[in-house]
Amino acid sequence: MTPGTQKIYPTEMHPVEIGILHIIVVLFVVFSLLPYGISWDYSGKSEVTMEGSLATKLEWGSLFLISGILLYRHLETALKYLRALNPFLIMVLVWCIASSLWSPIAGVTFKRAIQLYGIVVIGISLQLSPKPLHLMINSLVYTLMAMLMLSFVMALAFPSIGIDYELKGAWRGALSQKNELGQVAAMSILFWQVKACLEQVSYRTLLLAILFSFFMLVMSKSSTSMIITLSTSAIFHLLRKRHLSSDYPLIRIFLSLLCMALLAVYVFYMFESRMPTWAEMSSPIAGIFGKGSDLTGRTDIWELVWLEINKHWLLGLGYGAFWLGPDSLSQFIIDALHWIPLQSHNGYLDILNEQGIIGLALTILTLLSQAYYLTRLAQHDKIQSAFWTAMLVVIVVTNFTESSLFRGFGFLNVFFIFALIAVTSANQRNQEQLRLQR
Repeated sequence: MTPGTQKIYPTEMHPVEIGILHIIVVLFVVFSLLPYGISWDYSGKSEVTMEGSLATKLEWGSLFLISGILLYRHLETALKYLRALNPFLIMVLVWCIASSLWSPIAGVTFKRAIQLYGIVVIGISLQLSPKPLHLMINSLVYTLMAMLMLSFVMALAFPSIGIDYELKGAWRGALSQKNELGQVAAMSILFWQVKACLEQVSYRTLLLAILFSFFMLVMSKSSTSMIITLSTSAIFHLLRKRHLSSDYPLIRIFLSLLCMALLAVYVFYMFESRMPTWAEMSSPIAGIFGKGSDLTGRTDIWELVWLEINKHWLLGLGYGAFWLGPDSLSQFIIDALHWIPLQSHNGYLDILNEQGIIGLALTILTLLSQAYYLTRLAQHDKIQSAFWTAMLVVIVVTNFTESSLFRGFGFLNVFFIFALIAVTSANQRNQEQLRLQR
């Protein structure tokens, strides 16, 4: 495979420091994906009780501290990346912590906002590596493969933990739910393809890794993750070449059509909570959503959340102040539904509820500016731009059905913040190189 090229903004790092960065990526994946406290408690209470636990604080606090030390040791470079940050990301961070001024539980809002700042510290520290994209991809592919292998063993050896029999025998392995296992498998498939474009990878290793990841994806029975796998792979390969008229134009046209078809299927799944039948796919688009649907209970949650939004639609309730389980401000929803939801299953609705229309506007501007920065990056590094574009699409689309954006230590939220920092930092390195060449 032809290795890709990545623009490098040189930083002098000791090999031990680079090793520490690899460990940080590994631990970020472990902490964000494995169940809180490694308890495998599927009652729904562990996420509420463990997120603010001492164990979680020690886990992520140690990453914040180590990353902060690395930034201090390379302060000049770190400050360049800090100044280059997406300005709307900075506004979101400021808005989240400012909301503690009117939050009914100011302490919780302040602590959760500080967590976002810590994630930014980690993200900037990763950019200190001479090859940050290589470092992240190499650390991620092997960590995710290890997690998939562990899940494979748990599904076979401990089926009461690794298999969710209430969901028709879907595998969840070592993770909290089947969708998370599907997400890991989907990301693994994409990351291996990116790795093969960045450096030499044997066909046998690549094929085995992708096939095993795809097997775990199928066993998770996650329709959303299946769509993510196909769409991200299509987007990545569509964008990593310079022009549509380059090599294999018919394949790239096919990938474009595939992306549009997959997005249409995902929109159908978002509204109907099932895959479309052949009859529905062949029917006119105007009638494809003709049947009624309760979105597996999502609309019930949305209606109740809107009642709360109407009370504070401008400023929001306060970042991270609503979904805190029993005896919290979301108790009236628990009473109405007779189960414990920890999100509305629409990330944009949750942002509107907790951060108001101002916070939602800042979030949308963050996404739009990220798209703009990606177009600038594409002029210098097609592979990296294609990869982060694929991840942007994943995050934007999945946030319609799962609350991911600016939501705690979840994998997609942390990786999204890393992506924002990676793109602006790469553009900063490219600008530096242009100045040196003049």
